[in-house]
Formats: sequence, C-alpha cells, structure tokens
Amino acid sequence: MTEPTLKRRRRNARSWHRWLGLVAAIPLLWLSISGLLLNHAAFLGLNESEVSTGWILKKYNQVPEGDPRGIQVGDRKVSQWGKLLFLDHEDLQLNGNLVGGVAVKNRLVIATDERVAIVNGSGEMELDLDELSLPPLPVEGVGVEGQQLVLRSAGETYRFSDDFLSFEEAEILLSTTSLSLLEDGARDELESAIRTRNAMPLSRVILDAHSGKLFGLRGTLLTDLAAISVIVLTILGLRLFPKRKP
Repeated sequence: MTEPTLKRRRRNARSWHRWLGLVAAIPLLWLSISGLLLNHAAFLGLNESEVSTGWILKKYNQVPEGDPRGIQVGDRKVSQWGKLLFLDHEDLQLNGNLVGGVAVKNRLVIATDERVAIVNGSGEMELDLDELSLPPLPVEGVGVEGQQLVLRSAGETYRFSDDFLSFEEAEILLSTTSLSLLEDGARDELESAIRTRNAMPLSRVILDAHSGKLFGLRGTLLTDLAAISVIVLTILGLRLFPKRKP
C-alpha cells in the first residue's frame, strides 16, 4: 500500500473518530454518570429517595390516561380514571366501569357494570357483590327507594333486602346516573394523591434511564448507538495508533 493511500486512510479515520466522538459524547457521559450513581446507590441513599414527577410515573403506567369522571354522593366523591376507581383519593378495588353510587342506611353503595360494593362510614368495603350475588349483568343503574337499594340490571329493576344479600324484581322507574368530568382542582388533588402513593425509587428510575428503557424504543436505540460508537471509536483509535517502522 502506497504512502499517500495510508495517509488518506488515516486522515479519514481521524475524521470519523472525531465526529463519532462528538455524536456519542452526551449519551456516553450520561452512561458514565448514571453508572457511577448506580454503583454507589446505597451510599447516596438512592434506594430511599422517591420520584413522583407526573411524566415519569406515566412512563411506568402509574398515572392513568384520559380524563377522570365521577359523582358526588353526600360528602364523598366516587370517581374513575382509566380502569382505576377511587373513593375520594383512595383506591377502590372494584372491577368494571363506574355506573353510580348512592347512600343507603348509613352505607355507601358503589356500583360498576360488573360489581357492587357496600362501604361503611370509615371507607372500608363490607360487601363486594359479584355476578353470583347480583341480578343478570350488566348493572345499568343504582338508586334508593324507601331506604332500600334498587338496581337496574340487564333491562330489569330489582329491589334489595336490608342486608343487601337478596333481591326481587320491582316495578320502579330508575334514572341513569350521569358521571361528570372532575374539575381542575379535584383532578389535581387526585393526581397528586396517585403520584405520592405510586412514587418510584430513584435508583429504579436511574437504572431504567441508564439502560434506555425509561424512554421506550428510542431510549434503547440511543443506548445501543452509544455502545456501538464506543466499539467503533476503539477500532478507529487502534488504527490511528502509530506503527513502528521496521
């Protein structure tokens, strides 16, 4: 190989080495810093620190998508956000889409199209009625008639006993409950409660950012690109290493 060809190749290698170094500098810097943080996570207290930033929690599906809707039952707010149900700001372990809620005999009755929950004054669920304890599904409406629970289910209306464990068909006109969007203040309070309750350990967030998983496919590709850049830079650096003349 002639001397001019060798010089041209070395010049091209230097140019590639310089530009690849510039492109990879920021991701490599982040990988280095985050790697150091993770190696000393216990000493730095990263395992005890928590992250409750909204956009980060959404990456972990800890904050629901869409708009929350709900109803006011006395002084309690029953709402649904995505697939999650809430009584005021507390999780309500109840499946299905929220249909409505009423106050009956010092109890709060919350109905979805699949279940009916009987909640006491302390917010504790006393009964969780499923398809085995309810009329034919889906539940379509909930109301009160003469201090007794009334459900409309699969096009028929049913009156429940005082203990909510039995029911009978009844000729009662029951209107559908309309859910309304939560006002901005109520939404912010609910989101704040969700973020506080579902906060992620800082070490976990740094680890996922280090691997690129926090940012989805783009983050993973960027991390892969940084790793490939290191390999190419190393190879180019070896080619640029001056050879001894015989």
